[in-house]
Amino acid sequence: MSFKSSFRRSLQTCVVVALALLATSRGDATVVRFNSVLGNIDVRLYNTATPLSTANFLNYATGGDWVDTFIHRSVPGFIVQGGGFTFPTGATSPLSVPQDPPVLNEPGISNLRGTIAFAKIGPPAGQQPTPTTINSATNQWFFNLADNSGNLDSQNGGFTVFGRVVGNGMTVADAIAALPRVNAGSPFDTLPVRNFSGGNITKANLVTFNTILPLNLPNGDYNFDGKVDGADLAVWKADFGSTTKAEADGNGNGKVDAADLLVWQRSFGQNFGAPAAAAVAAVPEPAAATLALLAAAACGLARRRHR
Repeated sequence: MSFKSSFRRSLQTCVVVALALLATSRGDATVVRFNSVLGNIDVRLYNTATPLSTANFLNYATGGDWVDTFIHRSVPGFIVQGGGFTFPTGATSPLSVPQDPPVLNEPGISNLRGTIAFAKIGPPAGQQPTPTTINSATNQWFFNLADNSGNLDSQNGGFTVFGRVVGNGMTVADAIAALPRVNAGSPFDTLPVRNFSGGNITKANLVTFNTILPLNLPNGDYNFDGKVDGADLAVWKADFGSTTKAEADGNGNGKVDAADLLVWQRSFGQNFGAPAAAAVAAVPEPAAATLALLAAAACGLARRRHR
């Protein structure tokens, strides 16, 4: 890769991390849409509780790295996993998604049904976890299909939960888990397939994601209709105190609390229209000077991408 391209990627990483840190400071939590061939899965990110992990996730997502990614591992009753491979149109076989440097582990939120967490490299059999394995998350993520807290909250330093499915997205995750699986060789030995009757596996047989991008929603929009009004306050009241619902977790700290009411109050009356996935350019930007300072600080926290 040329120096110019490498520099551009490094700058993009810093800017995305800066935007994530800015969102955290303002008490905002991103909602991301996984647009799959089986339907949408919307996820509220825990920007406040896991700022490094959400910044890492958004860097891959907004950089387009997960266009045509697919679920490559399905374990019914446990998890469905993706993010590591893509199958672009015209390709004859999967391609690996280039990895950013690993992100520091941020355990704390339990791996319950409906949460999304980063996959990691495990220690060799019979050996104890090391800082390298504990902090090895890069581009692969998984949806928890069940309460996996007894295992995944402690294994290998704990797996970082950085978001939770909102709305009816788990019906899509369950539909993926219900698909037949084939052994196409590691790491595709539990590969979910659709419309497959044997022979070569093509892109049409995979559970692919067209895009994984943030939704253009106003902060405080807890029913995801594009506007902040009394209906969103009703959602907050109904879910107040919950640590297992994220619709009204407007600041992304893992709990629906008084801080989320402040997010709603600050945004009341905003109307963005029908929700739609927003590319990086469509995300409102802070003042240039503020962004530059944040980017500089973020570069000190986040490692640069080198492909």
